[in-house]
Amino acid sequence: MTWVGKYDDKVVEPRILLEDVSNSYGDPSSENMLIHGDNLIALQALQQDFAGRVKCIYIDPPYNTGRNKGKLYEQFYKGKNFRLFAWLRDVSEEIDGSLYKKTLQGTYWNYVSGTKNLTKEGNVEFPNGKKPESLISRVFDMASDEGDIVLDSFLGSGTSAAVAHKMNRTWIGIEMGDHAYSHCKARLDRVIDGEDSGGITKDYNWQGGGGYHFYELAPSLLVKNDKLPIYQINPSLRTDLIGPRDKEEVLEENPRYAYLVGMLDIQSDDEDYSGAGEQEVDADMAFEDDEDFTAGEDDDNEPISTTHFQLPSSIGISFYIQSDTESINLDVTWGDYVRSSEKYTGKDEKEHSRAIYTRQPMEETVRVNFSDFGRTKDYQLVCDSNVHVHVSRIPLKGGYSLVTAYVINKRKNPANSAEAIMFQVELKAYAEDGSAVFIAEHICRKILASDEFYFEQRPIMGRGRGCAAMWETPVDGRTTCVKSAFIPEYEFPGVSAALDGFDRYFFSTFTMSVKSKKAETIGKLNTLADSYENWINNTLLGNDRMSNPDFKDKIGNKVIERCQDALSRIREGIHIIETDDTSFEAFCFMNRVIFLQNSIKGYAKKHGTGTECNFQDFINPKNPDNNFGWRPFQIAFILMNLAGIVDPQHKDREIVDLLYFPTGGGKTEAYLGLMAFIIANRRLRATDGGEYNLDGGVTVMLRYTLRLLTTQQRDRITKMVLAAEMFRRQAYPQFGKDPISIGFWVGGGVTPNKFEEIVEKPDNPQAARSARNHVYKQLLTCPFCGKPLKEENFNINTDRKSIEIFCSDHDCQFYRYKNDRIPIPVYLVDEEIYAKCPTIILSTVDKFARLPWDVNTNALFGRVDRKCSRDGYVAIGAEHGRHNKTASLPASTIDNIRPFLPPELIIQDELHLITGPLGTVYGAYETIIEDMCIHDGIKPKYVVSTATIKNAEAQTRCLYARKNTTQFPPNGFEIGDSFFIREIPVENDPFRKYVGVCAPGQSVKTALLRVYAIILQAAYTYSLQDEYKEVIDPYYSLVGYFNSIRELGGAVRLLQDDIPKRIYRIKNKYGLDKQRYLNHNVEITSRMSSYKIPEKLNQLETTCDSKECLDTAIATNMIAVGMDVDRLGLMVVTGQPKQNSEYIQATSRIGRAFPGLVVTLYNAYRPRDLSHYENFTGYHSQLYRFVEGTTATPFSARARDRVMHALVISAIRLNFPNMANNPDAAAIGSLTKEQLDSVKSLIIDRLNIIKPSARADAEEEIDRFIDWWKLQAAQTKPLRYYVIGTERYNRLMNPYDQPHDENEKATLRSMREVENSANMFYYTEE
Repeated sequence: MTWVGKYDDKVVEPRILLEDVSNSYGDPSSENMLIHGDNLIALQALQQDFAGRVKCIYIDPPYNTGRNKGKLYEQFYKGKNFRLFAWLRDVSEEIDGSLYKKTLQGTYWNYVSGTKNLTKEGNVEFPNGKKPESLISRVFDMASDEGDIVLDSFLGSGTSAAVAHKMNRTWIGIEMGDHAYSHCKARLDRVIDGEDSGGITKDYNWQGGGGYHFYELAPSLLVKNDKLPIYQINPSLRTDLIGPRDKEEVLEENPRYAYLVGMLDIQSDDEDYSGAGEQEVDADMAFEDDEDFTAGEDDDNEPISTTHFQLPSSIGISFYIQSDTESINLDVTWGDYVRSSEKYTGKDEKEHSRAIYTRQPMEETVRVNFSDFGRTKDYQLVCDSNVHVHVSRIPLKGGYSLVTAYVINKRKNPANSAEAIMFQVELKAYAEDGSAVFIAEHICRKILASDEFYFEQRPIMGRGRGCAAMWETPVDGRTTCVKSAFIPEYEFPGVSAALDGFDRYFFSTFTMSVKSKKAETIGKLNTLADSYENWINNTLLGNDRMSNPDFKDKIGNKVIERCQDALSRIREGIHIIETDDTSFEAFCFMNRVIFLQNSIKGYAKKHGTGTECNFQDFINPKNPDNNFGWRPFQIAFILMNLAGIVDPQHKDREIVDLLYFPTGGGKTEAYLGLMAFIIANRRLRATDGGEYNLDGGVTVMLRYTLRLLTTQQRDRITKMVLAAEMFRRQAYPQFGKDPISIGFWVGGGVTPNKFEEIVEKPDNPQAARSARNHVYKQLLTCPFCGKPLKEENFNINTDRKSIEIFCSDHDCQFYRYKNDRIPIPVYLVDEEIYAKCPTIILSTVDKFARLPWDVNTNALFGRVDRKCSRDGYVAIGAEHGRHNKTASLPASTIDNIRPFLPPELIIQDELHLITGPLGTVYGAYETIIEDMCIHDGIKPKYVVSTATIKNAEAQTRCLYARKNTTQFPPNGFEIGDSFFIREIPVENDPFRKYVGVCAPGQSVKTALLRVYAIILQAAYTYSLQDEYKEVIDPYYSLVGYFNSIRELGGAVRLLQDDIPKRIYRIKNKYGLDKQRYLNHNVEITSRMSSYKIPEKLNQLETTCDSKECLDTAIATNMIAVGMDVDRLGLMVVTGQPKQNSEYIQATSRIGRAFPGLVVTLYNAYRPRDLSHYENFTGYHSQLYRFVEGTTATPFSARARDRVMHALVISAIRLNFPNMANNPDAAAIGSLTKEQLDSVKSLIIDRLNIIKPSARADAEEEIDRFIDWWKLQAAQTKPLRYYVIGTERYNRLMNPYDQPHDENEKATLRSMREVENSANMFYYTEE
């Protein structure tokens, strides 16, 4: 059966039930529940307490099949008794030439009497929907016993609850309509009072008694609700920072200090506004798509020199109109505060005098007739002749004009400082007839930037001057009003990956893991492809804009071509798994692994907290909570990459596929699925013959930037590995004999590079203990069951060079005392990683600077040729002798083996961070990485992901030397719809509200303490009120974001003293009952030892009903990516980050599960801050458009100076076994010209793609370096690649951070050495 909305992916938010005591009835000890609200949300709220307890579910929902929607249809009746007339074909069937009558089978209705008086049962009317009590009692009698819980989530007229009550069952009834009151409550009250004599009352001798609790759902966080904290905290902020509390308020303190913003002081003599507005024209008109919106290579955002903080004397707004517009109105409003004195009785019971300030509202409308002046005109207000409005109009091409209006305070000789200042100033422009005369900026410019058409539905209508500008919602690029705003706000819409017609389990991983359901799986995948094709045809090809030849040629055709290409690749992926049995087997494996990973995640989360549970309960597919369904974009992305994976010769192998999706949207799961598929596909195709061994070896390299290797993402990946290994063992040997495992290949400050570091040395025992501690901190909890791991769980065997990790929980799959125990398949020490060749290498990008230093890195690329019975695989070229017998170990043997197939998939997460110096060095080393992965001319597949990037194709060309980059999902014609991603209107689903504060005339310190204090106290005050208690938690902990540790340090001091003092003043000022005390404040920066990061993240998860809940967490950009804490809903950003991508990433940390509130505190004396503040509304409405293009220049002259020699050394050491080991550095002369030319060609061929103009210089530099190398090898002292000290040997390389001379090359050991700001990664001890 189907019905309208069956496949809609409905958002079921976490809500709780609030008892309405006034409507609860009868015995208060009763466990019966009558719930008024949506059944899905109510069921979600009940799940925690009632999962597994309900014995009988009676469900009779009001299905709306939609079968005849929009159609006329007939029903045929015959005779006076209105017997339904049926066609013969509907009641008979022809079988083998004979006609058989079809008879309806019997139902429970056949055994039920009493339907004649059905309308009277319960004394409630319910036409066409009521069922007789005798029918339902029969159902309950068969399916439950007395005392059992029965549930009806579509309670309707309350029959099932009434029957359950009379039959001594405990019942839960849910009804979303008014029937909950008019029918259900009324009927059940009569049952309890013994006044219901109908139905089954006599059969069960019911005489009354019992009771029920009446519940309502807590206020929604997913609908626009004025009582949401994001709509309440902002008014508190506004009242405290700008005022007034009421129009004619009386203050007991000077308003100059009572308020922070919204003030205009008197104009100084050196200010001149005769040319106001003209200087801004070029800035407004010249902005091009490829220009940096904020800053260039150097940071130009240093504060403008100022000797003191001075309030501004003017504010203005700029906007566009048609040149033939005759007039507009300008409303000017503000408040003046008049000082006087009043008598009061003090604590000493004596009379005293004090100053008070009384607000006088001021307002005036200026009618601007453009025919009255040419360029500019100055208006003196009638209500105050010392307040001027200055208007300028500049004609533009195309019949438009730029208008700028300022309000200026020109008061002279005020009685006191407060009376000189204008407070709460606002300037509003509108047409007298209310028409939409204000025109969008892009329309007036007549320049359609390459991506601007995406944002046409969010046009920029104006800009502020010394303030921000806001406007009414535009329609077709026009609006009726533009006004100034000192505390602007913009509500940013969220997006959804859900598609109409596809519910959350449509692409169930469990269902698609079942091979017998292949036809169903293929059918569902084709449904997705068909839906995408229909969207392309209807939404894009059928779009009215395609009738515009200019749009069609320049934009439309390109957009459609990219979408059709994605569709073609998706269909090709479907065809592969439909026709190729091995690919389908790998596809089923992938789904099974992701299903298991999700089960492990649920089990670890619950079991890890100490709650008793069984893993089998989490893999039961009949429990919908265990199911995991792909989001459409995830499965589509996987499908479109299958051809390039299954067929290494396919053209898609050359494409860099960019997964571009907003933060928190599920990118990780998409590439985890791709990883699982490629692991299975490779192993399923393994044979005993052939040049390469496909059963094992590093298959996937997953890399993060130096800023990110977070607990959450690493945990998800590790759980996927566990799931894959468990399934491999279960299906052994179908998916290979080598374990599926993961190696954490990260910096030496995180894990030891060698086991000798773990061995205690008499002269320095502390070093070994430190190395061991690094190991212990890599896995704090068991990735399978969630229980803590301690030192005893790590079996470190330095003789075998291995670390086996077991769990202490006896229910865990990896329990240490099982007879057939299996270690957690995670490797932590570099030496063991090289020897085990784990399936997945999870690394920081800086680690690849190790390539010229260590020949053992060859093993990561499948380049092994021996296997030691004790140590494991041995890299090609590496020296490795046999081990002698010891007391505990036999003598080792070494066998020659086939090399593994090199890694086939390289994934780079957070691509936007691979930029600047880091990107430059990274791109150069990628020359060697890709070369090591190439076999038989076949290159690895690159997949990259990010939520914020621009000019991705240019960046990936520089980094990976690939000519084609494909973004998925490709954009449509609007930013709000690319089929796979759809924008959700904020009216339906509040997502994230941005609020701006800029306080000229104040220090940032003052502004920060004022903003922090009022927000923290407001959240606390709301938490004490019953109506907010259930929704305030996301806004209770404030996350403070800073652009530097220096600025953050100032906030630490404020939180210790000044902010608590200000909170105390706020309590007294507003007459609040309680003051908030800041007891728990943490700092998340690189100054913190990184193993403490999980601890801090756990603290952030602690809710406000706990005494351990954090008040504030202040952090730098290390949280800009990867900090996934769903609880957080409040952030204050101090200063506009240099990169807009960082601003997006940072603010995306909040509002993930609940609507978020971001307050951005701008420094009025920094040009970039002021620019973003003045364009606050336009900037936030087109936020992703302003992401800067990233830069990487791997073969620029400076980059070649730093890394060219390292590339040559890497290529020679890793490719030629006779040059692999340390003494072989002296053998450079043994290489033939052909060998040296091959090394040169490797680098030059890549350079021809990235920077052809540098070819001649690069060739010369390579030749010069090799000649220099040969010269060093010819010296008397033997040459080594590297040695500590040069008394006996010369060395070719010396670490970049160490002193060196002209006889050695300064060589990077880590990419951290090129960018100090990027030195934070997971579990580093600083």
